[in-house]
Amino acid sequence: MRRTPILLLLLGLAMAAPAAAQTRVSLVVRLAPPRDPTGARRAWVTVKDLLADSRWSQALEQSFPIRLSFRLEIWRSRAGLDEFQRATEWSTVVQRQPLEDQYRVTQILLSGPVEHRYSTRDELIKALGITSEVDALPTGTGTFYYNVTLQITALSDEDMEELERFLAGDTNAPPASERSSIGRSVRRFLLRVAGLPWTELEARSEMFRIGNPR
Repeated sequence: MRRTPILLLLLGLAMAAPAAAQTRVSLVVRLAPPRDPTGARRAWVTVKDLLADSRWSQALEQSFPIRLSFRLEIWRSRAGLDEFQRATEWSTVVQRQPLEDQYRVTQILLSGPVEHRYSTRDELIKALGITSEVDALPTGTGTFYYNVTLQITALSDEDMEELERFLAGDTNAPPASERSSIGRSVRRFLLRVAGLPWTELEARSEMFRIGNPR
């Protein structure tokens, strides 16, 4: 069964959205407790209120998948210009499957995709709010911090077909960057007009110092 045409769906979401101030999704980055004698600390990343944000809650209930794309950067603090060390990326795709009466969450990690299924919305909300510890540390000594960006977007049928091919191991699936830029622009325009925009959040951790082990 084909999903409701994107334009009609988005216009419906726009009409349902109240004009008053609403809860918005947010991104929080903290430092994990120190476990290393050098003082190195990993990042804790938490997404708050994703489904309390009516834009994304309504989209999901209309079987419109949501993708969360994370990028964590490691920076060394310097007196002049801070030094970028490296970055790591991962994604999470959230889907409602009405025929199975459940929700599917697919984490796309460097080690491969990991899938979870939840039978209730409350279970899904709890899972999406769990804090993740990112397995990435700076190299060398000095003062460091983490900067995390999160892009949230609704996925079209084409996006999902490409993602399903990728998860099935189709190495010939074209990357998103090679798809029609006109098609992406039209979809993003419709999302913004309907009040369900492509959203980018950014958060930074506190600084921490890494020294020589004692």
